[in-house]
Amino acid sequence: MVKGMVHLLRWRWLLLLLALIIAGLFLIQGQRQEPPPMVAPLPVTREISVNQVGYAPDAIKMASTTLPASEFTLVDLADHRAVYSGVPKSGPQDGQTGKPVYQLDFSTFQKPGTYQIHLSNGLGSAPFQISDNVFESIYRMAMRSYELQRCGVAIDDPISHVNHEACHTRPAILSADGGGVRDVTGGWHDAGDYGKYMPNAGMTVASLLLLQELTPGTLKHSSLSLHREKRDEPDVLAVIRVELDWMRKMQREDGAVYHSVKTAEFPGMIRPEEDQEIQYVEPIATPDTAIYAAAMARAARVYQAYDADYAKILLNASMQAWRFLEGNEEILVPGKDQAYRSKSDSQSRVWAAAELYVTTSLPLFRKYVEEHYSVLELRPKKMFPAYWQNTSAMTILTLALNDRSDWELTALMRQRIIQHADRVAATIERRAYGTILNKADDFDWASAKNTLGYGVHLASAHKLEPKPAYIHAIIRQLDWVLGSNALSQSFVTGMGMFSPVEPHHRYTVASGILIPGLLVGGPNSHANDGIAPKRQGALSYVDDHRSYATNEYAIDYNAPLVIVASYLNEVYN
Repeated sequence: MVKGMVHLLRWRWLLLLLALIIAGLFLIQGQRQEPPPMVAPLPVTREISVNQVGYAPDAIKMASTTLPASEFTLVDLADHRAVYSGVPKSGPQDGQTGKPVYQLDFSTFQKPGTYQIHLSNGLGSAPFQISDNVFESIYRMAMRSYELQRCGVAIDDPISHVNHEACHTRPAILSADGGGVRDVTGGWHDAGDYGKYMPNAGMTVASLLLLQELTPGTLKHSSLSLHREKRDEPDVLAVIRVELDWMRKMQREDGAVYHSVKTAEFPGMIRPEEDQEIQYVEPIATPDTAIYAAAMARAARVYQAYDADYAKILLNASMQAWRFLEGNEEILVPGKDQAYRSKSDSQSRVWAAAELYVTTSLPLFRKYVEEHYSVLELRPKKMFPAYWQNTSAMTILTLALNDRSDWELTALMRQRIIQHADRVAATIERRAYGTILNKADDFDWASAKNTLGYGVHLASAHKLEPKPAYIHAIIRQLDWVLGSNALSQSFVTGMGMFSPVEPHHRYTVASGILIPGLLVGGPNSHANDGIAPKRQGALSYVDDHRSYATNEYAIDYNAPLVIVASYLNEVYN
């Protein structure tokens, strides 16, 4: 009897549970049949600033607006449904406009898709994506752009539709060394013109090769969809080899390196194959020779795993340049009318010695670094992203990221880069748009590149000491470059709704075809071209091909964009 009652009760509970499950399913089904109401896309305003390319699902996601609003909503543009809402938070006042800036934080929303931010006042942001591949897409486009800047070969790219005939294929005239001609074909066009300059070439190559220390997986495995024959090596190294081979042509037999190859005057806005003016090889320079030695030594380390014979050639070129520097302790520079003309070579010599020591382990290079590193800027507050006239940061990163942990200088450089990163990460929390640049004078030549240069410093510090604050700070620098700024302007061609369409770039102006993935200079308070507005800091920018001070690309600008996007891709994937 009892057993029968228990059995009956069990069946009743099972039937009740089944009824609840069925009711729940009907409830869920009923809920699914009543989705949120559709929301029409809103007019886009630049008063809402977002990263116009997008965000990774697991990463922080910050936007901002100068418009007061009680609420912001995230709308999925696939079905026009509201999927997230939040309350704008008061943030710091913008130092340039004086406007209050409200922060829109939607970091907790992670669903991939294409979205627009809506404000309660009826205005919307530029569209953007949330995607696992967002950083990879930025990296690939930025790195691939170097392939489209090649000189001396015909280009017919099916992806970007960039095309031109072979250009600048004749030998150039030596402007010194008794005249004569020299084959210096190949390499990359340096910027919006068709010249090629050793200081920028060496800095760019060495910067890109930081990928070996920071993101070796990306360097080894990423595909750039190269539509040409190449050796059995990663696509990244196939692209960089083009510039290295040109650099080798610029080295004299005694190890010295020529400064540049260019025409006497800048060409007009013509296609590269139409530039038929005579090119001149400008005289040797010790700063350039030192940068060359550093870049070749670093390249030898990286290529060793893929092409040992080529690595040996690169190292020999570096050693030869160093021997010239040893025999010429006084600075040698070209005439005052030359672009990229340095006033000192002391930092570049230390950098060359540092790269050669890390590559060869020879005591003489270690000794040189230990005796001369005082010329570097080691104050965390004063560290500045490296460029052709100030290579201090490259030396610091080389020494901090090398594997000689028992070397006192390695420990010192690691300490300083981490202290520097701590300052940067703390500073951006007090800035309206989360960028390290703030005062009008901070927005100088290549402000967009410099912003990302701090991102490279943060990535290096994160590699050594993985603090979440560093990653958040890197993302904010990239966000700023891609549209989360006072202008809601992306500074990279082909990336974002409001990206440059009129860069100071001769091929683009002449052909009407944009090379995607080019980082332009960005806001420049000096506005030396007389086109962009002057002395307005973050607002001193114009998308106009006449504005070489704000809207010109250069090969060294893209390097930190490549590194930052690559690093974030490896962190989140």
